Amino acid sequence: MPFRALPARRRGVPFRVRESCAVALVAITAGAACTSPSTAAGGPECDPAPYDDAIAAVTAHGVIGLGPYGEAPVSADSIQLSGNEIEHVRGRNATAAIVMHFSGDSWSTAQVDGLKSEFDRLGISVVAQSDAQADPAKQFSDIETAVAARPDVIVSIPSLDPAALAPAYRKAVSAGIKLVFMENPARSFQSGPDYVSVVATDNYGAGVVNAHQMAKALCGRGSVGVLFHAAQVPTNELRERGFVETIERNYPDIDIVGRKGLLGPNWNVEAGSAVNAWLTKHPDLGGVWCWFDAPCEGAIDAARSSGRDRLVVTSIDLGTNVAVDMARGAFVSGIAAAQPYWQGIVEARLAGYALIGKAAPPFVEVPALPVDRHNLTEAWETVYRTEPPADVQKALGAY
Repeated sequence: MPFRALPARRRGVPFRVRESCAVALVAITAGAACTSPSTAAGGPECDPAPYDDAIAAVTAHGVIGLGPYGEAPVSADSIQLSGNEIEHVRGRNATAAIVMHFSGDSWSTAQVDGLKSEFDRLGISVVAQSDAQADPAKQFSDIETAVAARPDVIVSIPSLDPAALAPAYRKAVSAGIKLVFMENPARSFQSGPDYVSVVATDNYGAGVVNAHQMAKALCGRGSVGVLFHAAQVPTNELRERGFVETIERNYPDIDIVGRKGLLGPNWNVEAGSAVNAWLTKHPDLGGVWCWFDAPCEGAIDAARSSGRDRLVVTSIDLGTNVAVDMARGAFVSGIAAAQPYWQGIVEARLAGYALIGKAAPPFVEVPALPVDRHNLTEAWETVYRTEPPADVQKALGAY
């Protein structure tokens, strides 16, 4: 079952202010819990409880972030179709296209799997599916190709360049195709006339959780580097802001000594190069944060090749390789897991809303799940609706 979000706070109150009120006292206590900058969380001189309390204070709110135009988020659990509505959708014999920014990672695979599963239940046939390989120009062409297939609905993520891709999505609107967006809308698009809805992870909240996980692993002290997406779009900006603002606000003894934007698609190679440079310039580097799991793989490779087996890594998105590393008790100490399979289901249901003229909320948000080694198996089953891969299970049993 999906992780359930509690009702959002009142509209118009900045999410970072709301979150800080809940955790400020906890974070101050956490900073006082450590006596040595080299003491790892869980060691004899570091009390992990204040950090765990800070994470719990965040997740107690369900979701933190607002929508692209300041909308209060609607819980993903509220997006439902009745039996009669499902039959109405099935009677349309509708078609859909799925236009991805890239694929092959755990998040994209699960997102598409969730979409296809729910489309099948709703009798919606997928007539086109594409992978832009992190290339905005290719995704522009992919959108045009999808429009040419004349589906009733396109589900897509415009996170490579919301402005540059907007004209292609505008062709879909002009052709009468319904749009459901993953994570953020195309630039200047408005819900209602231009698109049905946006379904997003609570990206800011995920960054906040990662910050507390990093602080726990460092016992509130040390230096960290930040890997972010150089194509600054709302999803990735919110993740980075959640992490950086929480570190700066609540952990004065943790210094951010490096920030590097990556463009992909060779995320691990680019990340490894950045982290190698940081390790040379800052031999005492304590941790690295990544906005999603693939760059963290490069950070881990760089740390391992440099003999830095105590470098702390935290990440958003629960990918197989970072899960294996966490299971081994190696570099990855904390993950804020998005729920892409559940997102895909909700997006497909919203497509159903559009097909039968049911009013849809403009912004739907899914909370991120805090993951550590102790709840890794349960979290995997929640996120992907299946048991962890054999490599993860083997690593958990061996360490």
